[in-house]
Amino acid sequence: SENYENGDAIPSNLSDSEWETTNSGAVAVYGEDAGCENYSPDIDACDPAQSLEEYGRLYNWYAVNDKRGLCPSGWHVPTDGEWTVLEDYLLAKCYWDDARALQTTYGWNGDNNGTDDFGFSALPGGLRLNDGYFNDAGYNGYWWSSSPSGGYAWYRNLNNANPDINRIHRINHPEG
Repeated sequence: SENYENGDAIPSNLSDSEWETTNSGAVAVYGEDAGCENYSPDIDACDPAQSLEEYGRLYNWYAVNDKRGLCPSGWHVPTDGEWTVLEDYLLAKCYWDDARALQTTYGWNGDNNGTDDFGFSALPGGLRLNDGYFNDAGYNGYWWSSSPSGGYAWYRNLNNANPDINRIHRINHPEG
C-alpha cells in the first residue's frame, strides 16, 4: 500500500539521497530509479511496472515501525517471535529446507525455486539499499519483523542459493 492504515500517505518516489537521509517512513518500487540490478529469470525487475506487479512495494524500517500501522485492518507485521514460531513449525514438520517450503515455484534465479507448500508465495523482490540502489531481485527476498533489537531491527531473508530461513538484524537505517 501507499498509505498507512489510517489513510495517511507514505512518502514515495524518494531520490537516492532522500532515501539515504530520511528518518521517517518511506515506500519504494524496485527499479523506480536508475540504480538497479536485475537477477530475475522471469521479468525485468528494473522496470518498475513489472516489479510492482510481481513483487509489490518495499518499505523502510520507519514505515514498519510507524504507529499509524503499515498493514490493513486485521493484519500486522509479524514479530520476531511469530517468525520463530513459523520456523519451528516447519522444522517440526520435517521441512529441513524450510525456506523452499515458503518460496514460489518460479522466479528464483538459478532455477532455485521453492515448493510453496503453504501458500506463503515468497518471491525474491530484493531491497533498496541505504544509498538508494536497488539490489538482489531474483536472488533474495527480505521481510521485516516488527521487533527492534537495540539499534537494529530483526528481519528474515530467503535466498536462492540457501534453503534456510535466515534470521538477521540490521541497523534501523532506511533499507527496505
